[in-house]
Amino acid sequence: MPDQADKLRELVSKKQEIRVISVASGKGGVGKSIISVNLAVALSRLGVRVLVVDADFGLANIDIMLGVTSKHNVSDFLRGEKSVSEIIQLGHEGVRFISGGSGMNELLNMDEEQLSGLLSSLVQLESPIDMIIIDNGAGINDNILQMILASSETIIVTTTEPTAILDAYALVKTIMKRDNSHPLHLLVNKCETRKEAQRVSEGFTEVIGRHLGKNINPLGLIMYDHNVPLSIKRQVPISMSDPDCATAQSISQISRTLLDLPAEKETENLLSRLFYRMLGDRRG
Repeated sequence: MPDQADKLRELVSKKQEIRVISVASGKGGVGKSIISVNLAVALSRLGVRVLVVDADFGLANIDIMLGVTSKHNVSDFLRGEKSVSEIIQLGHEGVRFISGGSGMNELLNMDEEQLSGLLSSLVQLESPIDMIIIDNGAGINDNILQMILASSETIIVTTTEPTAILDAYALVKTIMKRDNSHPLHLLVNKCETRKEAQRVSEGFTEVIGRHLGKNINPLGLIMYDHNVPLSIKRQVPISMSDPDCATAQSISQISRTLLDLPAEKETENLLSRLFYRMLGDRRG
């Protein structure tokens, strides 16, 4: 498996025009998929051509969050019925996505060869894609690690809960054992207070640096927002349904940080929101 991961990383590095970002977490329930979808929307609004891959195989929900009934999913590729480009679908704001399929044992039991074939096809896509966001399953297993190690970089998502922090640390430690040079970002989600979130972010990065000798980039903080569950029920990303809320604004800033863009000025912010309220639906 390490050899296969090395080959996939080499493919990614050769396709430098495509940036592959894994979104991962040590445990479920931290909001990883919500972040993946809304980050894709925010990046698309900045002109980035984004493809989201739902890699929580067998437990997929990206298509639901994007309000699309999937016609195809990864299982069609595994059976040899469709190519990767044929299972790509279009969601809100021009975001393309690949459904991981839901409730399918064949996806949960995907072997290394099948996963390798999928990853190789993704990084060699001829479609006009600038960035691939891989929404990984929660936890640590060989498939998740292979996805992470094949990526250009990984966003580790945690909350301020002690169990989430410990599981995030375990995930980082496992990644480091396999590739200590893999670029890592930290994103703290569902924060009750900014002070607590800052404390967790600073503490986590300090511990990772001291005990693992790794510099992990603090990507940002996202406050808890009761409107997020409502956006899931409506099947419309909160970046679209409530662009003025703190969550949408935080994700917008995170997208700019990933692209090394300066913080958005308030006047630009207002004009952008007005523009997408008027024209946003036409892009999907």
